Amino acid sequence: MKHLLIILMSFQSAMVVGQTTDSTKSPWTRRLEIGLNLNQASFTPNWKGGGTNNFAMGSLVNGSLLYTNGKFTWSNDLQLQYGFQKNEGQTRRKTQDLVFIDTKAGYDISENLNAFGAVNFVSQFAEGLNYSKDPLGNEVARVMSRWMAPAYFTQSLGVQYKPVPYFMARLGALAIRQTFVTDPMLSAAGAFGVDSGSTVKVDYGYQIVASFDKNLAKNLNLKARYLSFGDYTNFQRTNHRLDLIFAARITRYINTNFTAVMLYDRNQDLAVQWSQVLALGVLFQLR
Repeated sequence: MKHLLIILMSFQSAMVVGQTTDSTKSPWTRRLEIGLNLNQASFTPNWKGGGTNNFAMGSLVNGSLLYTNGKFTWSNDLQLQYGFQKNEGQTRRKTQDLVFIDTKAGYDISENLNAFGAVNFVSQFAEGLNYSKDPLGNEVARVMSRWMAPAYFTQSLGVQYKPVPYFMARLGALAIRQTFVTDPMLSAAGAFGVDSGSTVKVDYGYQIVASFDKNLAKNLNLKARYLSFGDYTNFQRTNHRLDLIFAARITRYINTNFTAVMLYDRNQDLAVQWSQVLALGVLFQLR
């Protein structure tokens, strides 16, 4: 979790820089959401209904920091997710794991168009494990992914279209993406599209990023982000990722949220990957 602490401290420092004591309106707009979900169940040995002692935790952080000065804007977005479930007698299983950081500098060229330069980073916190059993019935875990294996670091130049405050779409017509696989065993196997034995792969192409963040009702919010990278020389290698978060507020601090991810990346799997989590917990908002 040291990676989580470093990222949160860096983002908090940036938010503090954005504070002002001037009585005039600040050029900074800040938002930070922190959520935590917990679930626990236990059973006595003579519980005839069956069941397994277990504990589950899920956490999320959504942050944004925007600076506006005339036609110039500098926007920063942070999304962190991590969750796990531990059943008695089994190794801990992840339920969520995401690190997403995006920073963009732009200049308005019309009311709805913005020329920009952007950098974003996508990875995960912990090991991704695949479980199987040996001939004796013992669990055997195999590492499929981990922090910086893979990690995607993308730089792009292009144009952003933002017709309304809650929706934007941007096309980075000139984009460079580095795919990092720093785990020696995974890189030796040529995982995630890198050459066998290499720790980084560089691709040139285009990037599309679109986001939607709006209250659909008084206590219901939808956040969606679409992220795509394509190679101009081979459009079949275009990958797609869609993240959805539905959050329904029950009280000021209690909320329920539904998180879903759709991922298509031929360097990982030829089929579409899906995940979803439904949780109840607490959510704190700081502005």
